[in-house]
Amino acid sequence: MLPSCRQVAVQLSEDRDEKITGFKRFALKLHLSMCRHCRRYGKQLELSTKTINLLAHKSRPDPQLKAALIDHFTQLSVQRKSEDEKPQ
Repeated sequence: MLPSCRQVAVQLSEDRDEKITGFKRFALKLHLSMCRHCRRYGKQLELSTKTINLLAHKSRPDPQLKAALIDHFTQLSVQRKSEDEKPQ
């Protein structure tokens, strides 16, 4: 049985602390392969984690990283708008 989107969100967060293995990991990957919303959430979680780690070290982000973050958020925004405009 595949996990629900809510369960995937919890598993993605848990996977940051301690890697999940076995069938649980397989079910997570299968769900992510089919659910664009959870894939998007996973990417946002990864980006947030990287940003928080930078802030925790009180270092200024590398200009290239800053540009990459801005570009990433811009692409997500454009992608989201185009997906929202598609007829269903």
